[in-house]
Amino acid sequence: MINSKLTKRRKGTPQGSPLSPLLSNILLHELYNYLASKGQKFVRYADDFSIYTKGKSRAEEIRNQVVKFLKDKLKLSIHAEKIGIRRPSSFQILGLGFTSSFEKGAKGKFQIRKYWQQTQNDR
Repeated sequence: MINSKLTKRRKGTPQGSPLSPLLSNILLHELYNYLASKGQKFVRYADDFSIYTKGKSRAEEIRNQVVKFLKDKLKLSIHAEKIGIRRPSSFQILGLGFTSSFEKGAKGKFQIRKYWQQTQNDR
């Protein structure tokens, strides 16, 4: 719908369509193989993914490689506002986040933390 009128879609899959996650997994499988072949750590879920590196310069390098791969190999447009480099302590995916490990001699290491959404009954 555009301006309350039904219009024919010329490309893409509507956001929220039950088919969207399936098509995303099929299309992005090539990207995931590319990342795995480089030994890169990442988490994937339908059309969302997070890539983990040991530093900002490596993160920028990988981001540039992934954007180029998506654009050149898979012919996908990239939304720059959805791409970001974040510190582990300020990032969540699928209800999981990261917190410092607090182990002696483990500076810069993180552990996974579950984030629970608080409901009215929990208060």
